[in-house]
Amino acid sequence: MKRLLSVLALPLLLLGTSAAAQTTPTLSFHGNWTLHQSEVLTEGGQVQVVYSTARLPQCRVNNPDGSPAWSITGHYRLNGSAPASFDVAGAPVTGNGPTLDLQAQGLLELWFLVSSPGCEHYDSNYGGNFQFNVLEASATPTATLVFQQGWVEHVVGTPRQGQPFVVDYDIARLPECRLLYNGAPTWDVGVRWRFNNGVMGEQSVTTTSGYTRTGTPVTLIPPVGATSVQLWFENWDRGTCRRWDSDYGANYTFTLQP
Repeated sequence: MKRLLSVLALPLLLLGTSAAAQTTPTLSFHGNWTLHQSEVLTEGGQVQVVYSTARLPQCRVNNPDGSPAWSITGHYRLNGSAPASFDVAGAPVTGNGPTLDLQAQGLLELWFLVSSPGCEHYDSNYGGNFQFNVLEASATPTATLVFQQGWVEHVVGTPRQGQPFVVDYDIARLPECRLLYNGAPTWDVGVRWRFNNGVMGEQSVTTTSGYTRTGTPVTLIPPVGATSVQLWFENWDRGTCRRWDSDYGANYTFTLQP
């Protein structure tokens, strides 16, 4: 029996049309105090920080000409190194943009400050900073979570905290939304995830070659502090078709071992 259709599994964002497209990972800090990590962070790569100014509404003082006398700046450090900063909103302070170079593997910390004359407020995860793992480019996954046709799931290896794991999903589990346009597929299948520390994300589990779309495994890495992960899957096309594989709305939950 199909394990589909969950109110909890409503789509977060539409996936791209091809998993092969190279994009810069994003860390999104939403106004409702949720975080979203789009992809794995890897040594030698980059990450773009997207920050909602609704998280820091204080200190909104303007100059007499109406220009902002306030600034929101982002601060970050990698592996406890000296902090660096970038501009987020308001009057520029640093001249740096929100795309960060990840020069080493390890722990990336982020926090934010809004300031104007005589006023300062922080968004720093209650002083602990927001923490993300940067993976060694050649790191080997510790486990593969396999979702086979016929509604069979099993784990190869041991999913571990802070270590990459592979999601291997057979797209034949969700075969219904297959709308074409001039012979080309306008549909996709994606995995959605939510770690128990609140970090969410999504990624396509397909790749396209010519007019053919096939399934492809994807690698995820748990953020710092996560000890479990929930997974669910969505199939959609450019029409009105949407189907979910979500274990009857409970989502598939896996414990991450130390």
